Amino acid sequence: MIKDIFSSANRPEYHENTLIVKLRPTAKPRRAGARALVMSAVESPGLSALSTLERGGLIKRVTALSRPAERRAAMFGARLGVTAMLAAAPAHDSKDANAGVHLIEMEKGGDTSDVQTRLASDPNVEFVSRVPVRYLVAKSVRKAGIAKAAPPTSTMWNLAKILWKEARAKSGFKDANQIRIAVLDTGIDPKHPDLKGRVKSYTFLHPDIPDASGDQDLIGHGTHVSGTITALINNKVGINGICACQLLEWKIFTDIAEFVSFEEGFQYFVDPVMYRRALADCLDQGVDVINLSIGGPGKPDHQEQTLFDALLANGTTIVAAMGNEREEGSPTSFPAAIKGVIAVGATSIDDTVASFSNRGNHIVLSAPGVGIWSTVPTYSGQFGFQAIHGPGGKPKEGKRMRRETNYDSWDGTSMATPHVTAAVGLLLANRGKMSPADARAQLTKTADKVKDMGKKQFHPDYGAGRLNLLRLLTQ
Repeated sequence: MIKDIFSSANRPEYHENTLIVKLRPTAKPRRAGARALVMSAVESPGLSALSTLERGGLIKRVTALSRPAERRAAMFGARLGVTAMLAAAPAHDSKDANAGVHLIEMEKGGDTSDVQTRLASDPNVEFVSRVPVRYLVAKSVRKAGIAKAAPPTSTMWNLAKILWKEARAKSGFKDANQIRIAVLDTGIDPKHPDLKGRVKSYTFLHPDIPDASGDQDLIGHGTHVSGTITALINNKVGINGICACQLLEWKIFTDIAEFVSFEEGFQYFVDPVMYRRALADCLDQGVDVINLSIGGPGKPDHQEQTLFDALLANGTTIVAAMGNEREEGSPTSFPAAIKGVIAVGATSIDDTVASFSNRGNHIVLSAPGVGIWSTVPTYSGQFGFQAIHGPGGKPKEGKRMRRETNYDSWDGTSMATPHVTAAVGLLLANRGKMSPADARAQLTKTADKVKDMGKKQFHPDYGAGRLNLLRLLTQ
């Protein structure tokens, strides 16, 4: 079993040497050609300063968040670098939520704060922000053998606790076959025998991002989350998911593990470009519900906040994990703390708050999050790598932190969150489409008030209480 599925305790809040920038829209398209682009950069003092830094070798990479902008920038080639940003400035009528937005990565040693100040004073720049880190980290890994089979479905305490069987048996019950649920995570194994036919789409390719990102879910977290939502029901294989839905999966992690510390080794973090592209795709495709089992202490940058605001305004319900840092004082974790998001905490089998589950006034409700059996990829993978000392004492990848295959039992608010995501899917299927605010109200109205709440309507450990699927669909 792995515990504390993600933890941001004692970690950086923001990506080092990284800024996210948006250019103001233009009424007319930019002139083509390298000479015109360079001249345009000179006319824009912030970008001109950025170009100077690039010529001095201080800019590592500039990546367009907009997929069409990527293609335009590619036409000019890498030699133009920063000035190609001007070619991608959005038109006023652009429908792309990421149009004109770029991620700028500076080489170590560069003065990021000075660059941010220069860009903020440029009239052609709409905003410039630091980029918050979003984490997904396994803190401890079971060293037992490979798990080959889940326990009998009749012993899945989490489904029994939320009255899943009773909810599905009620008269007139409708499954969520037409509800589009998005999981933004580490990927998925669509060939898992308990997930076959469930995955409507799977987005993982980003040719312009140099860190390799294949189709495999190396960590297994996305597959585990997806199994809780929509593993095949009563198919005599493995576990039961909560609903049948149209599952749309976005991989928002690269396959390159990053060094954390010699104690915690090399682990995987959310890629900021892949993450924001996935949010924009969800907006474009009109997704009904989004599951985000990720978190970090850094407040959202302008673009992350803009995408969340647009999704919520467009009717997409967003469900996110509270975080697993209770022992570190329950620091506020985003995106769970973004206004309008349904923040989910974790409970144990006895309906007490999980020992790791963050508390906070922004929590909406809780759901089972301890010892949750679900699907993990059928192929081998790892949570990361141990760190060893290489030449000159520099960190080097050592032994991999192996994960199990097929099925495994995990703890975390990451595991509680998909219970609520799937419940919202069933709510929309049975009660009709509703706003995120109305879905939130129905969840809080029908949650069970557990003993430790002391008959209060709200508690910072539990929110409105623990999810009750039967009451959610009948009251």
